[in-house]
Amino acid sequence: MDRSRRRRQFNRNLEEERTGRERFRFPLDMDEKDGREAFPAERSGKTPEDSDLIRREQQKSLLGESRYSRKRPRRNTISKARAVPSAIHGSKGNPDSASRDETEASSGDQKSGYSSPIVEELKRERAQRERKQRERMEKRAEKAEAERSIGVVTGQSGKAKVEQKIEAETDAETDDHESGTDVQESGTDKKSTSPFNVMMTPYDKNKYRAKSKAQAKRSGPKNTLPPLHILGDGQDGSYDSVDEVLADEVAAAFDAIGVPVRVVAYRTNGIVGRFELSMKRNFRLNVVGKLKEHLLSVMPFEDFKLIVPIAGTSNIGVEFILPEPYPIPFSTLFSSSSLKLRKNDFKFVVGKTVDDQIFSFPLKKAGQILVYGGAEENSSAVVDNILFSLMMNHNPRELQIMIASDKDHYREYEGLPHMFSTSRSITDKHVLKEILEELNNRHNQFRRAHVRNLDSFNQRVGNDSKKSVIVVVIDDLADLFEHNNPEAIRAIVQILKKGKPLGVHLIMNHSRDDVGLRFELLQMMQTRISFKDGKSKVVDGAKELTEGNDMMIQIPTSNKPLRVNAGVLTQKIKEDVLSHLKGIFR
Repeated sequence: MDRSRRRRQFNRNLEEERTGRERFRFPLDMDEKDGREAFPAERSGKTPEDSDLIRREQQKSLLGESRYSRKRPRRNTISKARAVPSAIHGSKGNPDSASRDETEASSGDQKSGYSSPIVEELKRERAQRERKQRERMEKRAEKAEAERSIGVVTGQSGKAKVEQKIEAETDAETDDHESGTDVQESGTDKKSTSPFNVMMTPYDKNKYRAKSKAQAKRSGPKNTLPPLHILGDGQDGSYDSVDEVLADEVAAAFDAIGVPVRVVAYRTNGIVGRFELSMKRNFRLNVVGKLKEHLLSVMPFEDFKLIVPIAGTSNIGVEFILPEPYPIPFSTLFSSSSLKLRKNDFKFVVGKTVDDQIFSFPLKKAGQILVYGGAEENSSAVVDNILFSLMMNHNPRELQIMIASDKDHYREYEGLPHMFSTSRSITDKHVLKEILEELNNRHNQFRRAHVRNLDSFNQRVGNDSKKSVIVVVIDDLADLFEHNNPEAIRAIVQILKKGKPLGVHLIMNHSRDDVGLRFELLQMMQTRISFKDGKSKVVDGAKELTEGNDMMIQIPTSNKPLRVNAGVLTQKIKEDVLSHLKGIFR
């Protein structure tokens, strides 16, 4: 066996010699009277008395007398704040074990001469609860016995008598509440106007109290959003019918220039229609774009747009304005989209795509919006669609609007509870001063709260401190550039840079093509809406649009613009919705 293993091997003689040495003397082992040791040190000599059995008994006695003599309290000595029901004894617990543990703990306290005030207070409270419970049960038994005796004498059941008593006490409580009398309390006698009696369970009492509190909290009518029926009727159902004669004329026009096609499908939104054409496989699609000049003379309509190819297919499309258009009401846009669910998602609708799909987009993703070109009534209609979409689903605490314009079109918005401030002229030097101050205040508050956007801030604060989304309408941006208002332009640049995460959004209308738009401003506008533009300055493909409410929309989540036709919001519907909002939230 090697040396290392031999060293680690247990040696009984060495172990007995080590245990026979003098042990460490604790202060408790010393006798205070004569200074002698209470227990003499063990000697290493071998005697019959120093056997293992005697040494173990001596160690046990020494350990027992030097140990703290107070018995540790059991788990039932101090009652819990809430009684935990047992699987065997239920919520009552095991009375035998509880009394035994308390008796042992109290005897231990008496032996040690120490009494815990916390434990004594808990014992007194427990005894008081048990005494009240016994008194309550005795009163309940006496009351039940009295009611049974009354029922026997009068011939009426005790339950019916109790119901009559409850109704009488309820009526008395209602009369006292209306007359304004208070509940009188003197000493231990208390007069309660509640319909509580000895037959009611604690569950029924708590339910009645919660109901009375809920009725007392409510004051005044609840603010409701405008109903859907106020938006009027929807779009005519026959707008998507196929004109077979027009389809044959389109196919004949392609055959006339030597390109045979076949009409596969037809889509329309009521304003713009599109024929989907299938061509032979040996025809190259990149050549189709050059055929428009040849098709102009043979097509049944003057202006059209070629789609080469349609996304997801190998077919081409021909888009054109319908000879008899069907206007798209705002009610169709609202009721056919997710806005009818009345969610708090700040979505707005503008119109329909050529595929007959509702174009809706959340304002928080859209950021800053630019409406470029078009006639005044068309560009203002787009702004109205956005604002009414937001006001239909959001109350003044969630949405606020500010209008900076000299046009009479926005006079109807005055007096709305959603207004952040009164309308101002676009040429005013301090037109955006209040918005800029609010922007800076929110920036500082968000930094102190360690958040980056409006949603995170509103999740951390209470309802009274939540911030609303602010929409600023600037109409017309060209007038602002012409009047050389540098302070307003600097404020616009600040809002474009920091407004989106802080909940401040701009809707800017630039209707005049002769006034240039700065490139740095254009780059900071995430969502761009362009009507017909011969040079396609803002959105690609705008030069191929037609006059009217035909427009191209570029959103920040897509690199391809969409062709959308705006919805129509009549003057009567505008007045009804605005008057409803002014009347409810006044």
